[in-house]
Amino acid sequence: MDDAALGAALRALRHRRGWRQTDLAKRAGVSDSLVALLESGAAERLSLPAVRRIAAALDVRLRWDVGFRAQELARLRDADHARLGELLVRRLEGLGWLVVPEASFNHYGERGRIDLLAYHPTTRILLVVELKTTILDVQAALGDLSVKTRVASVVARELRWRPLAVLPLLAVAETTTNRRRIADHARLFARLSLRGRSALQWLRNPAGLPDGLLILVELPKSKDAGLRRAGRQRVRLQKAESLSYEPGKAGAVASEAG
Repeated sequence: MDDAALGAALRALRHRRGWRQTDLAKRAGVSDSLVALLESGAAERLSLPAVRRIAAALDVRLRWDVGFRAQELARLRDADHARLGELLVRRLEGLGWLVVPEASFNHYGERGRIDLLAYHPTTRILLVVELKTTILDVQAALGDLSVKTRVASVVARELRWRPLAVLPLLAVAETTTNRRRIADHARLFARLSLRGRSALQWLRNPAGLPDGLLILVELPKSKDAGLRRAGRQRVRLQKAESLSYEPGKAGAVASEAG
């Protein structure tokens, strides 16, 4: 959808509600002139937050179309997701966890796949691992993780595992944007309270039952590292595998060799 089509669509939705431009402007917290500009197809003259506020006032959620580069970006996201999964599998297995990637479930109408399902035979703790290269929708990401945690024991029984406890683990690619989103939504992420070196130590020796774990993972360099990944502002060389997150620090803390 181009700027003109967006403006026409918003104008039609405003008319349906019986609002004047000034009514929409008040609800969006912007000036009348900005509403007029957007409806006339001059979206480039508005800031992105202003466009979002006007759209949100009409219950419109904006989505972006990257056109012919969509397939390239999807390929990069998939590659990052695969690297993130491979790194976690290698590390968890090295620490004595049994790991099943892409564990599917269909339980009372709830269907989906768990990125990684990990089981610790000694303590009989089951980890539900959700992988995120970019945190786009915080509530959706945490909601999906909650659903998967709820049904994970059913999947575990099919694997002949007998978990005594099920814990969520959110593994997020290390980027400035992801760190900022976690900080900006600290209350929503509060349940995933075990982080940083404490999370790494717990994975080595799962003593006690935290509410959940959150780790940031620095992705290894790849042949696509020279390209900007979706959601990444920079690409850094990896000095060591990193699976940690400590609030207030600019970079991930390198983990010890597993």
